[in-house]
Amino acid sequence: MNIREQLKNRKKKLLQLIRVKEKSLINVPDGTLRVRNDDSKIYYYHRHNDKNSSKYTYIKKSDKDLAVRLAQKDYDERIIDCAKKEVLAIDRYIKDCPMQNVEQIYETLHKSRQILITPIQETTEQFVNRWQNIKYQGKKIDADIPEIYTARNERVRSKSEAIIADILNSKGIPYRYEYPLELSGGKTYYPDFTLLNVHTREEVYWEHLGMMGDNSYAEKAIQKIATYIQNGIFPGKNLILTYETEKVPLNQRIVRLLIDKYFEG
Repeated sequence: MNIREQLKNRKKKLLQLIRVKEKSLINVPDGTLRVRNDDSKIYYYHRHNDKNSSKYTYIKKSDKDLAVRLAQKDYDERIIDCAKKEVLAIDRYIKDCPMQNVEQIYETLHKSRQILITPIQETTEQFVNRWQNIKYQGKKIDADIPEIYTARNERVRSKSEAIIADILNSKGIPYRYEYPLELSGGKTYYPDFTLLNVHTREEVYWEHLGMMGDNSYAEKAIQKIATYIQNGIFPGKNLILTYETEKVPLNQRIVRLLIDKYFEG
């Protein structure tokens, strides 16, 4: 993603955070909190807004909520101060930052000029095309499995996989179906989908666990997830998991929400 867009998104989140924290400072106690550690014991004191005074009022255990509110107040004020400084820095950077970054220069050139140049990196279009056009041998589909095809005319193993594939395709997410993945120990796995995050150029894996009502299947699924984790592939980071049983079918809305979460921006 263009650095300007990343910074604009960051600024938007910071401004939202500032609004939330400023609202939290309404009706907070006056003064500040002082904390003293003595012989492994913690003592809390309340200093009022009179900055010329060095006197502190001891906060009793029964009034600990006051210490909590003062500590939170101080934290929220620091958050607001830091966030505002970061917003100013972002504004200065965006003002002085070129409209294009160096990686984008190649894409602004005419095709007749591009063919004469070796760019510093592949364009997004070139990278995606090369990624999608890699030839590979997927996992064999047995003859007794019903023939189910995606919108791209790929044969898959289940209607749920076809649904996932078609939603990915409709959202423009590049994917490979059952692309071989060699993990530690030399064992080859075939994730249902290997996806490409176009913005980060990183791969994300998707496993649809479609028979979780079957105990034997569920045990193998748990073992598979454990193997992924042991190989640095973590749910919530670069592994998407969806589940299904006979009574609880795949929810297409969940599929779309997951895609938006992993590939937002």
